[in-house]
Amino acid sequence: MSRPVSVVMPSLEDLDLFERHMPALLAELERRDAKDEVVVVDDTGRDVLAGPLGARWPGVRVVANKENVGFARAMTAGIQAARHELVFAMNPDVLVRRGFLDPLVACLAEPDVWAVVPRILLGGKEDKIESWAFLRERNGLLELDQPALSGAANPGALRLSPVAFAVGGACLYRRADFLAQGFDPLYEPFYWEDIDWSWVGWRAGKRVLYQPASVVEHQHRGTIGRRVPPGFVRAMVERNRLLFAWKHLDEPELQRRHLAALYRWALDTYLEDRREDLVWLAFALDRVRAALDSRKTLPPALLSVSEILRRSRPEE
Repeated sequence: MSRPVSVVMPSLEDLDLFERHMPALLAELERRDAKDEVVVVDDTGRDVLAGPLGARWPGVRVVANKENVGFARAMTAGIQAARHELVFAMNPDVLVRRGFLDPLVACLAEPDVWAVVPRILLGGKEDKIESWAFLRERNGLLELDQPALSGAANPGALRLSPVAFAVGGACLYRRADFLAQGFDPLYEPFYWEDIDWSWVGWRAGKRVLYQPASVVEHQHRGTIGRRVPPGFVRAMVERNRLLFAWKHLDEPELQRRHLAALYRWALDTYLEDRREDLVWLAFALDRVRAALDSRKTLPPALLSVSEILRRSRPEE
């Protein structure tokens, strides 16, 4: 019998998403017959999910937060309540396909694997793979690289390979690893906390893997996109990209290039009157002290940023 898994799902009032996606998940867990569990974290602060979910699916456990605390803290509450060693973190806007869990569990049999992420199909489209994801440094700035979202065929996306991070809305890891080094509140309210957590594993000499034999579908920002203005979402993405760099860039040459890039960016945005970019930079600068404080809490790295960037990409 396969090792049991706790599926942890932070949620707001996502009853429509549960109605569409919960049946496939429960059918897969029943097929596995491994004593898996589903833990839903009600992050509305109003305890509105226990009643309808309990009536519809009595086996689903609901943990109700007393107030809305956001994705990272809601996920932490669910993992703390989980009964099993392995945790599959899953957003309500994810639809699983048959057989998705066993290939992920098999990967975590290797002790140096920090986390494993399935082949996440954006919008369910076979040629839009969200989780074959990397970071690259270009002209002093760290950039997110998701080459399989372009729609162009890429054979590498069909092979088991290292990736820079495990997408927080659909990935498997060990409960103890997460609770020992959870999501950094630096990135609240959302985005880049999963990249940061994965990077903690890479720094410690662990690996994050992409397992294409496991397939799920993702309705992109199905929860956040309905409740938060797009401009604010983009601002948080860009702010947190900078905070991540300020926390993790650890080589003098990279730091020099990064500072030069920030100067060029600030000057260009001012001269070109790109006010939105200036807002992103201002948001980040407002938290620069928090980023540097967070940097101090990191344990000594076994791998440098340059080495992680190299190792977290599949061989060409």
